[in-house]
Amino acid sequence: MAIPAAANAKTEQRSDVLFVNGQIYTPNGWQSAMEVTSGRISRIGSARSAKRWRKEAKTVVDLKQKTVFPGLYDMHVHPVLQAKGGEGGCRIPQDANAQKLLELVAACVKTAKLGEWITGGQWQASLLEGTPIRASTLDAISPDNPVMLYDVSGHSLWVNSSAMTLAGITKMTPNPDGGIIERDAAGNPTGVLRETANHLVVAKVPPQAIEKTEENLQPLLGWFSSFGIVGYLEAMAFRDDLEVYARLADKGVLKHRVQACIAYSAAGHPNVDLDATIADRAKYARANFDPNCIKVFADGVPTESHTGAMLEKYQAGQPNAPERGLLLFNPVQMGANVTKWDMQGITVMFHAAGDGAVRASLNAVAEARKANGMTGPMHQIGHSTFIDPEDLSRFKVLNAAVEFSPYLWDPQPINDDITKAVGFPRMDRVWPIREGFDAGALVIAGSDWAVVPTPNPWIGIETAITRRNPGGSERSFGLGQAINLRQAIDMFTINAARRLGIAENAGSISVGKNADFIILDQNPFQIPVTELHKVQPFETWIAGEKVFERVKP
Repeated sequence: MAIPAAANAKTEQRSDVLFVNGQIYTPNGWQSAMEVTSGRISRIGSARSAKRWRKEAKTVVDLKQKTVFPGLYDMHVHPVLQAKGGEGGCRIPQDANAQKLLELVAACVKTAKLGEWITGGQWQASLLEGTPIRASTLDAISPDNPVMLYDVSGHSLWVNSSAMTLAGITKMTPNPDGGIIERDAAGNPTGVLRETANHLVVAKVPPQAIEKTEENLQPLLGWFSSFGIVGYLEAMAFRDDLEVYARLADKGVLKHRVQACIAYSAAGHPNVDLDATIADRAKYARANFDPNCIKVFADGVPTESHTGAMLEKYQAGQPNAPERGLLLFNPVQMGANVTKWDMQGITVMFHAAGDGAVRASLNAVAEARKANGMTGPMHQIGHSTFIDPEDLSRFKVLNAAVEFSPYLWDPQPINDDITKAVGFPRMDRVWPIREGFDAGALVIAGSDWAVVPTPNPWIGIETAITRRNPGGSERSFGLGQAINLRQAIDMFTINAARRLGIAENAGSISVGKNADFIILDQNPFQIPVTELHKVQPFETWIAGEKVFERVKP
């Protein structure tokens, strides 16, 4: 949006707030003062300039040399899924061993009504060695209640016999397309379901009321603000979720800038309401809520499940999975789909963890560009855990964004499963962020929370730079893919705004842009890089309104 020609000169309108004596990070270097008028940044300048502006300000805030950064974006996160109970009400810490997991599930069963569903997560295969991940293990603690537990990735389920009975899963049940019902040597289902097979059980769990989802989402918004997050990509939403966001926006509760991606599938099963939801999407759109996006799963995850689609074989055999994983769509059909959606101006966001899935997703985008030209929306390839070097240059050529998840370092045990499944030398290039920047791609970042324990972007910023655990560690992941601090900040700010198509009004502290910024307790450029994960905002502002203030100890 254009700003008045007099925005940098004396105006009749008094500014709402004048911030002085700060360290303000701008595209043109560090500045000392910033003026906010009617929700926008009206002037930026030096201490000398601030002296002249004081008489025109309603309020003057002395920053006392605190650092001001543009607000941060999480470009792949699942708050509405958590507002619906997430993996369920039976919460299991990601680092839980078998004893702890079974104790927690038994406690959930004890408080449940007879026959009531026990749903929860997250279990991690690498931490359960020695304990059979089978229905019988859960049957021993829950013989009368159906149990459904998500793994840490959200792509696999562990269920008991009651759940399989309610879902009609027997020895004769075939694997659905794009899914796996794991079986023992005799062909009997073990109680582990992968990808689209999840839907057989998920479809039997009673849904949550929309009012409860709305109630549960509100504290999560405040939590995001506490990290300095001013906008995010809701990575999988359904019609009722769009209604929740629209209601919160209408009530003035939703302050963040949110784009929601309508689910192409649910638990691996086609979203039967997809076309109708797409047709009605404008009905839910608001000034700060954009439902003009579709989420497509290209594959699963390159863990012990071996469901991530890889160009080369997995290192270790998995008797129930293809040797190169699972591609979850028909390439020809997806090319036609993306071409249709692109023509309608709809962004497509792919989940693509394996390099085979990344290539297939880029091929679908290429079909759309060939048919419709380059003026359509910027599509997004999410996770991008592995990318073949030949495909990196295609992101810039196809005007597609590459999204990485730099939060997935130790102590996240999922990395042990990925390392074991894929092996070296491929692990040397895991999350090739540096190569993405070198190729001129638009590089963005997403937490994928709640796959990780927290959506704190400062963890992602640090680990993208160090390629080690927060705080430093001997072990590293893809050390050659390390980037610098400015690149990491760009991932979480201006690059995210460019991907969302709002860079003219957001993503940096610039005159005329929305006053979306954070006041920090430390200057990230003046502390050791291994301390970045400890950075905390004192305040978070969106559109010139303070939406978070840290309580002083």
